[in-house]
Amino acid sequence: MKNEKNPIVSVLTTVYNGEEFLKETITSVLNQTFKDFEYIIVDDGSTDKTKKIIKSFNDPRIKYIYSGKNKGYENLHNVINLGLKICAGKYIARLDADDLCSKKRLEVQVDYLEKHPKIFMVGSSAQIINNKGLIIGQMKKKPWPPKVIKWTIGFNNPFIHSSVMFINEYLKYPSYAEHFFFIQAVLCGKKLKNLRIPLVAYRINPKGMMATHTKRVKNKK
Repeated sequence: MKNEKNPIVSVLTTVYNGEEFLKETITSVLNQTFKDFEYIIVDDGSTDKTKKIIKSFNDPRIKYIYSGKNKGYENLHNVINLGLKICAGKYIARLDADDLCSKKRLEVQVDYLEKHPKIFMVGSSAQIINNKGLIIGQMKKKPWPPKVIKWTIGFNNPFIHSSVMFINEYLKYPSYAEHFFFIQAVLCGKKLKNLRIPLVAYRINPKGMMATHTKRVKNKK
């Protein structure tokens, strides 16, 4: 529950063996123009230098949580929900462990949600970057009104997961995470919105969790 000592925003990242890009991701959060936040990082059983990288940041806003043995992509929702239980902010901002925030991401999204209290969640467009951090494209999201999102979300995911910020309420991530979370929010009567401007950099990462899971599924066939 929000009180005067709690931050306005809880940024939540889950990570598994993210040593390659994690330092960049954390730095992009700590360099925000909006300062009233905590950064919850849930480590899902990493065996690389993930913990060492997180601990190298001497910033009291970072809260490191080790979830134990890796649960795999199929159970990622349980790792996210563990983080959600710890988040104390009025709003929760999601960020994957290989993506980046623009410096004003939190400032812009908090300002929008404060001015539009009927909106539960807001996302944005994104720049697409490669493994070297170079911009290779744009992922543009139309600022559909909540009505259009409600009608289409069952068969079209209009949100970039790393770009969303939402009100800290009772909702949990169901199995297979983000798209079903968005659908669940709509079914609960929540209004969702996208901003046209890019507030995150989405990394095309062949070693990322989703890519690794897809490869594993294909190999089983």
